[in-house]
Amino acid sequence: MNNVLNIALYSLRRSFWIILGWGIPLMLLGIITIPFYDLVAENEKQLRPVLDTLKPFLKSFIGGDEAEQVFTPEGFIALRYFAFLPVVMGIFGSVYGSGLLAGDEEKGILDFLMAQPISRAQMFWGRLLAFFICLAVIIGFGWFGLWLGVLKAESMMFSPIKLLLPYISVFAVTWLFSSLSLAFSMVMPSRSAAAMLSGIIVLAGYIITTLSKAIKGLEAWALFSPITYFQGNAMVGLELNLLIKLLIASLLFIAFARKGFGNRDIRVAGDGGWKIPLLDPR
Repeated sequence: MNNVLNIALYSLRRSFWIILGWGIPLMLLGIITIPFYDLVAENEKQLRPVLDTLKPFLKSFIGGDEAEQVFTPEGFIALRYFAFLPVVMGIFGSVYGSGLLAGDEEKGILDFLMAQPISRAQMFWGRLLAFFICLAVIIGFGWFGLWLGVLKAESMMFSPIKLLLPYISVFAVTWLFSSLSLAFSMVMPSRSAAAMLSGIIVLAGYIITTLSKAIKGLEAWALFSPITYFQGNAMVGLELNLLIKLLIASLLFIAFARKGFGNRDIRVAGDGGWKIPLLDPR
């Protein structure tokens, strides 16, 4: 257990600038964006007819049938703040998850670390624990910025706990894409390939989920998109069943990655090629 904590602390120290680099912009986003609701509320009579004239295809990019909720405080936060966070944080999770182990493999660092008296299981869970804490801190920055933005807005009044609910869903979606990218990094030739494939899934999922609000034929495909299960409107009620589905999928990807890391050879710098750890007889 001590080895797991030591590995986690070591990884967190290396991630200090990553936490600040993602957390501070996320905090500033809330501080800058949320006060604009005062303008929306003041000009609702002028803006509502414009919204009503939009075609369904264009309307799908601002919430579809739920677009009119932008004139409510909860709806504005969901549609103008949380709408793009699954994509932004999904990209972050794809990049971070792909490099959780494979990044140090390609740099030639991981084989040196594994020469120490630690097991692969300890290395895996230590790195995963570090990422969990890292993501929680970044989410904390974003939540704090959102709260400050609400305090600046004259037309809003929400408790900090209520503002935290959508961020639970943000965490779950980001954790899923991170787990997926980590699993890809165990079988694909390089860390960059795993990050790219996971990033493509993030963007494709967002497009499919968004267009499914206007194109009925995409509704069935949208069920396979993790973005579909994101709850940007969780301030009006967090649905636990959607949250559980994301967490179960994440656990499956983590189990696959753990099995893969335990079975395959450690790659060194410049060593590529596909790795199929589950087919290894060892």
